[in-house]
Amino acid sequence: MEYVCAKCKTLITQESLNQLPGIKCPACGHRILYKKRPPVIKKVKAI
Repeated sequence: MEYVCAKCKTLITQESLNQLPGIKCPACGHRILYKKRPPVIKKVKAI
């Protein structure tokens, strides 16, 4: 699973999060992280 920092937009892996105590960006120390969305686009058929 990959995360993106809300402040500096750094890509963070699960392994690098496990190395630090708590959940925060290793680059800037910001505590708000977003899950990276998959590149797949879902198509829904119109009714």
